[in-house]
Amino acid sequence: MSEPAQFLPFAGGVARPETRVGRVLEAVCGVVAMAGGFVLVAIVLISNLSVVGRSLPLLLDPLGLGIPTRAVPGDIELVQLGCALAVFSYLPLCQLRRANVLVGVFTKNLRPCYRAMFDFAANLLFLVLTTMLGVQLWHGTAEKLSTYDTTMFLRIPEWWAYVPALACVWLLVLVTAYTVVRSLIEVATDRSIGPPPSGEH
Repeated sequence: MSEPAQFLPFAGGVARPETRVGRVLEAVCGVVAMAGGFVLVAIVLISNLSVVGRSLPLLLDPLGLGIPTRAVPGDIELVQLGCALAVFSYLPLCQLRRANVLVGVFTKNLRPCYRAMFDFAANLLFLVLTTMLGVQLWHGTAEKLSTYDTTMFLRIPEWWAYVPALACVWLLVLVTAYTVVRSLIEVATDRSIGPPPSGEH
């Protein structure tokens, strides 16, 4: 963390971190986000199968085929758990690449050090919020493990979703702490060393 946290462009227009810590975080966050993408694809498939299983037999009913309506058992529960995991998995990479929604109308023409001051304040506040979220989710996970709550239909233990979500949140805390340090370096060096906001990619 002592060396300047420079970023280098590469194919695709996304800035790649040059420091060892940044590269490790980029790799870990990328894998986590990819896993969340697979979960999201699975959710889409489950939803589509359920819709087709419920609707297609009704559409073909005038033909007298007698196809029974079938849906994926517990599809609503699976979608709820999967959506939560997918959202949490994207947050660390989003924070690392400055892909959050930013209003830069008043700051885009400022010097890098002044813009970095705003980024530092926002990242510091976000660090406090994510840490609080991580602590609360830790307590929630411990409660789910002790009571062994399950979903209503499939009886899936709810802690199965809480544990990976908790890991993603604490990864987000680590990434946010890194972005706080990155903003401080930008203030000190008066130059942008990280990826620009998503609207400027």
